[in-house]
Amino acid sequence: MISARAAVRTACALALAALVYRPSVVGAADGLQIPLGPTTLPPCTGDPISPTRTIEGSIPSSLQSSYLMVPFDVPEGTTQVRVRYCWEGGGNVVDLGIWQARGADPAWGESEFRGWGGSSHPDVAISAQGFSTEDQYLANPKGYVPGRTTRGFLPGPIPPGEWAVELGVGAALTPAEGNADGLTDFRVEIELSSDPTFAADPYVPAPYDETPARAEPGWYAGDVHVHAEHSALGDATMSEAFAFAFTPLEQGGAGLDFITLSDYVSRSSWGEIGRYQGLYPGKLIVRSAEIITYRGHAQNHASGRYVDHRAGPLYRVEPDGSLVSLRAAHPPREMFAEIHESGGVTQLNHVTTCPSNTAYCRRTCRGCPWDYSVDETDYSAVDAIEVQSGSAFKAALFGATAIAFWDAALAQGHHIAAVGSSDSHTAGRADDAQLSPIGQATTVLYAQELSESGVKDAIRAGHTYVKIYGNADPDLRLDATSDSGPSGIMGDTIPGPGADLHATALNLPDDGSSYALDLMRDGVEIDSAPVATPGGSHDFRADGPGRYRVQLERDGLLIVLTSPVYVPEPGAGALGVAAAASLLAARALRRRAGAR
Repeated sequence: MISARAAVRTACALALAALVYRPSVVGAADGLQIPLGPTTLPPCTGDPISPTRTIEGSIPSSLQSSYLMVPFDVPEGTTQVRVRYCWEGGGNVVDLGIWQARGADPAWGESEFRGWGGSSHPDVAISAQGFSTEDQYLANPKGYVPGRTTRGFLPGPIPPGEWAVELGVGAALTPAEGNADGLTDFRVEIELSSDPTFAADPYVPAPYDETPARAEPGWYAGDVHVHAEHSALGDATMSEAFAFAFTPLEQGGAGLDFITLSDYVSRSSWGEIGRYQGLYPGKLIVRSAEIITYRGHAQNHASGRYVDHRAGPLYRVEPDGSLVSLRAAHPPREMFAEIHESGGVTQLNHVTTCPSNTAYCRRTCRGCPWDYSVDETDYSAVDAIEVQSGSAFKAALFGATAIAFWDAALAQGHHIAAVGSSDSHTAGRADDAQLSPIGQATTVLYAQELSESGVKDAIRAGHTYVKIYGNADPDLRLDATSDSGPSGIMGDTIPGPGADLHATALNLPDDGSSYALDLMRDGVEIDSAPVATPGGSHDFRADGPGRYRVQLERDGLLIVLTSPVYVPEPGAGALGVAAAASLLAARALRRRAGAR
């Protein structure tokens, strides 16, 4: 029987699903002129700079969520490009990216991208040389180190030609939001150097070892959204992040088997991972990147490719301040197609965190929730959704709405894996209730091997479950056997007319808590059974078509949930099994060809 508590929770979930699956559409920017010239802003603060060019102006609030490409010339023989910038505060946010000399693409294409730091990088240098040492970074994360490339940006030769500073309009407040004139002042200071010592030690990326960390099939615990020093300056170092992630639980670490290193937008950290792999045998660091836009964040897992993050309208700023349209909006569905073309996996991050329909969130967390429409997103191209992102504090505030968002996407017929992550920036240093250490939450997946390829295939298959509060919590399994014979696990399609479901809870601590296994059909609880410590199994029944998952509760609190087993409508089962077999065969052929 379904309890009154379950009935209330089901009603709430359905209401939330209706709310979160129809996000509002942000209007297009309509301002075509930027006032250029002196503003009230003083010179930007920080380490001394001798600008060769200074650009000042004001951004109208009508350009919210747009991207402004501000060109500047770099002559032959330049060995370092340095950009220091600042903007009017009070809730306004202007983000910084840098693009090298453009070729045929007037919008500066993917190959010209040199890095992005959001609003966390007030002073950026790019040279042929690599990054400062870890000690230098820790001493002054945002400091300028002459001749060294700033983290989050790509070291390499400095080609002459027309470069561009990208100003992303993250938040340009209106008069109604407290910005009296509706303008956001900015200042960009550019210093070019030809010092030959800045090119004396060209950067050499470390090779990434693609050998599986473990070659055997198994259940592997990981965190699919981790930041380190190539995200916001001041974030944990890579040394800190990896050490905490892979230190056993009993020694105070996260006890994980893998993480995806998902630094902001850029691929600058990927060339550094190889320097650490040998320190952690049997552990996996997946090359990933977070695509940060002003209406939502997503993951680009293991595509090996930077994907253009400039989702809004793109303009070139002319010397007189007039704007030339370079490109219309670049919706996520196009980004996701590019990721898939390159063999990667897509994921939507913290989909309902700090919703945009509240004034506080619009001021403090623009772009945190997923605010794109169904058409802009194309959920058939989404491989995973974070049903939990971050601390227990965030689980209490946004966990139910995130699960409802995911359920609503599944209800449209899409097969999307449930994942959980920490979105950690501070490894194990976090002491704020709103932050979280790596591993909170944890994704556990069944992979044929512990490698980038194995993790991608497991996510695509939906062979996942999520530990909401971290890796120390119990484990959960879901097996299914169809009435017609085929069997599988969470994520698999099991032809009907029905199936026997076998749920197993493992590693339940004997702490006096009460544990229960719940069976969910199409997001609604239809059965529940108690489970004793240290663990046990329960058989459920899937009668008729639907998506069936199980979840584990402790004293009424959801702590673990699985991706669903899918029982299709009559007549669809054979097609689903054939499609799955075809996919597995194609993957096997790619492996034999050496394409991981």
